[in-house]
Amino acid sequence: MRARDLLIDITPLRDSRDFRAIFIARVVSLFGLGMATVALAGQVYETWSTFHVATVSIVMSVTVLLGSLWGGWMADRMDKRTLIVCARGAAALAFAGLAVNAFLPDPSLWAVYLCVAWDGLATGVSVTALMAVAPTLVRPDQLPAAGALISLTGEIGSITAPLLGGVLLGLTGPGAVFAFAAFTTAVTSLLITRVRPLPPVKDEDDDTEDSGSVLVAFRYAARNRVVGGLLLLGGVMAVFSLPVVLFPEMVDKQLGADAGNFEFMLGVLYTAPAVGAVAVSATSGWLNRAARPGRLLLAAAFVGGSSAIGFGFSGHLALAFVMLAIGGAAGTVYEILEYALVQHNTPDRLRGRMVSVITAQGTSGGMVGDAEAAAVARWTSPGGAAVINGAICAGAALLIALLVPGLRKATLPYDDEDGDGDESAGGPPSDTEPALADPGSVPGTPGATAAPAATG
Repeated sequence: MRARDLLIDITPLRDSRDFRAIFIARVVSLFGLGMATVALAGQVYETWSTFHVATVSIVMSVTVLLGSLWGGWMADRMDKRTLIVCARGAAALAFAGLAVNAFLPDPSLWAVYLCVAWDGLATGVSVTALMAVAPTLVRPDQLPAAGALISLTGEIGSITAPLLGGVLLGLTGPGAVFAFAAFTTAVTSLLITRVRPLPPVKDEDDDTEDSGSVLVAFRYAARNRVVGGLLLLGGVMAVFSLPVVLFPEMVDKQLGADAGNFEFMLGVLYTAPAVGAVAVSATSGWLNRAARPGRLLLAAAFVGGSSAIGFGFSGHLALAFVMLAIGGAAGTVYEILEYALVQHNTPDRLRGRMVSVITAQGTSGGMVGDAEAAAVARWTSPGGAAVINGAICAGAALLIALLVPGLRKATLPYDDEDGDGDESAGGPPSDTEPALADPGSVPGTPGATAAPAATG
């Protein structure tokens, strides 16, 4: 393998003006959102209490979940460009409301809740529509590269935007940060207007009354071996992923922190997964030519679970950092391939609803997972919870590899530099056409495949 093949592939940015506009809009939006998140937590904590910091976060999670489900339905029923522009415009109004409220002598807590709920709905809609749009703007063989670019911007934004937000918050206060977020969100809407119209694909294969329902996506997943297997595995990983919520207790009780270095050690833990994720995203060119992406995805899930086990047994900060970095790297490989496989194996008329299902799975699974991890940690220890969750994830990867051969054998098209064409089938299947030649099918019902992870 040549060295240049390891570098992240930016071909989608060169080849597609529309994808380039979407990409730039996402980068601008991520910085505004990341900075606003820090400002919101700081304002609510300093003005009111930690309790309201938690409840504001819950309101945001619930409304993003609802917005994602509604956005998936809308993305398959109307022009996606119009939907994204309107949703980001609504989010800009929410940030403007937070800014005005923050500049008041006596800010209103209820105004914060209202603006956060409004922003959560708008963000859920726009994120879902945005993820459904991207595959229509690049060639099928460029899906892994597009997923890697999206992942890299998310990880870099998660590292730099909060830092910048904290600096600006200290210099100017929350009002200016919210105003900046409103400005960047408005810029995002303007950038999206540069994308060509993206009308919905007519739903010719399903004339039933619920043809526009999210349930259609579940039924499709139950019939498609690749997508169904991904939902099964994603549901397990969403609930039993690495318990980030237990990082503070892990630092306090297992890694030997004291009053002088607690904050530093906690920051190291939060940074470690992003370090591994950025390292993989920046060197993800090899993923574009992975011969068996289904097997690689399952292996990444197994490695991610195993790294959580190693983290749970860690007694020193250095080992904990390495385990978390490995987990972040494995998680990024999983996310890039999941993105490419889902998009390639889902027909365009269902992409919005399928993205909404996966986004909802991530959001609801994360909330359930936090409660599960806290309960297990109380019964055992924070390290014990990490070990148990990691073992469940690793075991699920092995079990699904055995029970869902369609996912294990899944392939992606890629551009053959020797001129022989794509190495696998090009377009997405219809909802009645199997994605692979293997006669096996995903076991279980649509409800089972969707059991409860998603953006960032």
